[in-house]
Amino acid sequence: MIDIHNHIIYDFDDGPETLDKSLEMLQIAADQGITDVFATSHFNELIRPEMEHDYFKKLQILRSKVESSGIPLKLHSGGEMMYHHYIQDTVKASRVGTLGQKGLYVLMEFPMFLMPNGAEEAIFKLNMENFIPIVAHPERYTTIMESPEKALKFIKYGALLQVNCGSVLGDFGKTVQSAAMWLIERQFVHFLGSDAHAPKGRSFKMKAAAEYLAGRVDEYYIEKLVRGNAEAIITNDPLEKVEVDEEETAPKGLFGRFRQKFLR
Repeated sequence: MIDIHNHIIYDFDDGPETLDKSLEMLQIAADQGITDVFATSHFNELIRPEMEHDYFKKLQILRSKVESSGIPLKLHSGGEMMYHHYIQDTVKASRVGTLGQKGLYVLMEFPMFLMPNGAEEAIFKLNMENFIPIVAHPERYTTIMESPEKALKFIKYGALLQVNCGSVLGDFGKTVQSAAMWLIERQFVHFLGSDAHAPKGRSFKMKAAAEYLAGRVDEYYIEKLVRGNAEAIITNDPLEKVEVDEEETAPKGLFGRFRQKFLR
């Protein structure tokens, strides 16, 4: 299995405080069959050179410790890039802007409680610059929790979706779980990610999420969620986008249908 979303760099963002805790987390990952982990620390609009230097210095230390400890796992660089209007410029200027420094896939997030104006435009701009945006944990955004079909607008503008393992397992509540499963059951999701932050609580849960999905969705699709699609990131190959039916993204209810007909 390959986990593309994790906060594993110690003493950096809201992930583990110490190197020992990072190693403990990675041992947990390896024990459940995860072979590759992307260290996607939080990055905002302004990424100072010293911040990027600190990230890569700690990543290299962690890689060396993983090797000397005999943990059978490979670490890849990356960042969870916070949305802003010129995110494409930040991605182009930063070594953490794309997953694995491959220059193709961008893991991006939005504010949890208020989806900003211009979200779809930012996705579109990244696509125009030949990046492939991956929207992190859409099921946890308030607007998507209320109406999961709104996440399909991200897909329509060229994004892929990554759902958190904890969301699938109900760690963030029934509403988040319901939104996650709505997206997965319709196969609108390309990746599962643990979004791990600590050895306990928000830790690596990919194996448990895959086991939960077994019998609920197709086994071949589960394999793509936990490994197959993520392999394309490592090999730097573009994944096929999901086709979205216009009716899926149409506003629901009588008023929504009125707007769809007369205001487009």
